[in-house]
Amino acid sequence: MSDIFQEADELEFETVVMTDEDGTEVEFSIIDNVTSGTDRYLLVVETERMDDDESEALILKEVAIHAQDITYELVEDTAELDRVADLFAQKGEDYEVSFTEE
Repeated sequence: MSDIFQEADELEFETVVMTDEDGTEVEFSIIDNVTSGTDRYLLVVETERMDDDESEALILKEVAIHAQDITYELVEDTAELDRVADLFAQKGEDYEVSFTEE
């Protein structure tokens, strides 16, 4: 697998900021996006961990658009996660999409 993060300093990724349960804002870099029907999904990595070879990506689903604000939520449903991960994998980009159940 090639290292998509190897040249992260030279690449500029769009970002989204999410607020965790503690109210802390976390910035994520958008690696890729895919649409399924009317749903849009983002493949993201926490920006401060972009240089970490073992960083894990998350899949976010666009759930609402209000003016210039877009709301995303973490995809946690196993069937939806499988389906969307497969869509990202089919794109043939320089990353491997898989997930582990906790």
